Amino acid sequence: MPKLNLFLDADARNRVTDEGFDLSVFGSERVAKTKAQRLALHCILSNIAKYRFNSILFEVGNRANPHHQYNPHGYGHKPLVAVIKQLQSNGLLILQVGTRWLLKKEDGDLAEPKLSEFQPTPELVELTQQLGYSAWSVKGNSENHIELRSKDDRRNPIPFEETPYSKHTNELMAEYCEYINQQKIEVDGEVLGDIHLVRNYKDWRSNGKLRYGGRTYHPFMGFKEEKRLRITINGSPVAIVDYPASLPNVLYRLVTGRFLETEDPYEVKGVHRKTVKFLMNMMINNGSVRAAARAANNNIVKQKSEVQKCFEADHRKFRSLSKIMALIAERNAPIAECFFRGKIHGQRYAWHEQNLVFEVARLLSRMDVPALTVHDEFIVPVDMVEAVHEVRYTTGFEGPVY
Repeated sequence: MPKLNLFLDADARNRVTDEGFDLSVFGSERVAKTKAQRLALHCILSNIAKYRFNSILFEVGNRANPHHQYNPHGYGHKPLVAVIKQLQSNGLLILQVGTRWLLKKEDGDLAEPKLSEFQPTPELVELTQQLGYSAWSVKGNSENHIELRSKDDRRNPIPFEETPYSKHTNELMAEYCEYINQQKIEVDGEVLGDIHLVRNYKDWRSNGKLRYGGRTYHPFMGFKEEKRLRITINGSPVAIVDYPASLPNVLYRLVTGRFLETEDPYEVKGVHRKTVKFLMNMMINNGSVRAAARAANNNIVKQKSEVQKCFEADHRKFRSLSKIMALIAERNAPIAECFFRGKIHGQRYAWHEQNLVFEVARLLSRMDVPALTVHDEFIVPVDMVEAVHEVRYTTGFEGPVY
């Protein structure tokens, strides 16, 4: 489901921000008592015009107003919350309050944070249309597909430097999302709804540059594989095509100038492939052998049971994770310089990987091949799999570096 979109500014026939507008049509004059609340109501109606009956995610707790890059029309957070709650009181939308960050459960563990959401009633959707708020009126709004967060704050996006790279990336994502939203995408008979993907970056150098990370998220990306395979695109069943050993392959291309293609960097004699894949990730994202071993021991419990079994068997066999990692580095000598450089370099490599994935996704859309991305894999109609094979090793990141 979409997040409350602060980029929308519908050109409605009857803008609720105009003087003398009769707010009693929303159940009472109290729905927007101030100028800031009228503007907030305009934002909410613009969102309903675009997303109609879909639930819309937002944060109900206290937070500062987003920076202008993420909120070009100056919608206030507190007025938005006040109007949403008043519309709920007037019976015009259904509000479900989420779980705030760092909330403890009865057993003392932290609850999983969850955004609040609201869903307009049919009455409010109809009223929105009567007032001139339509999907057509918001279609031309430029929207942001980029968020930058500080290395210490996962919640609040911070300003980023506008560069040729940021412009290229935003235009690429806008083109890709517009194409994907022209397709009929369902899972178990339910339409996925609007897909608005935002690339998430981390400001590791505290300089506002988009150089680290760059992954995106949508609820369908959290589906288990068996559910992802139940997705249909334009009525067609789908297949999943991924980059074998995606991140190591990106590193090989960076260092050597070519992909491995048919070779497998996870094939290390005497070591289970699942162990190699798991440990190589630790080697890429930690600054030393000791740190990588410690991270592996801490994170193995989060892995699937078959990965744990392979890891434990190899650990017993070699008696030392450092010995296994030395074998992995020896097998992948051409990219050994990329190991044990710390998390900041791991995020830089992820930046290269995601740039490549979305260049491929956009190229596929230009070939009229709808492809949903999940990290390094593409979900495509079964009769279009060959198109992914055709372009995934011949397409590179062609945009500006910064």
